[in-house]
Amino acid sequence: MSSPECPICAAGRPRDAIAELEGAWVTLPPLTPLPGYVCLVAKRHVREPFELPDAERRAFWDAVDRVASALNASLRPEKLNYEIHGNTIPHLHLHLFPRWSGDRFTGRPIDGRDAIQRTDDDRCTIIEALGHLAP
Repeated sequence: MSSPECPICAAGRPRDAIAELEGAWVTLPPLTPLPGYVCLVAKRHVREPFELPDAERRAFWDAVDRVASALNASLRPEKLNYEIHGNTIPHLHLHLFPRWSGDRFTGRPIDGRDAIQRTDDDRCTIIEALGHLAP
């Protein structure tokens, strides 16, 4: 199911996708609030996780778990933050932020609008960390 008004559905997939799992695409935008940041985008157009059919909901959360586990093993953050909003693009997507003491947002919420250019090293590290994931 798709929505013609949705930019993700209109394009057939999200921009900056680097991996495709059964339940989600993994995107690696060129601008990032924090190193290690990725965004997972549901394959089906829904606004909320509970709107997915059971099998697709399990596949979406499995994709989130697999990506989070791979990033955790590679980057060794102190914590992973998970955020779902959907205010700007009403297509289910989850922001995954590795966090460390002393990062740019220590002591305050992450502001996704306060983004910096992703480094080549960060991009390569993430691609390598997720390289073994397959549907």
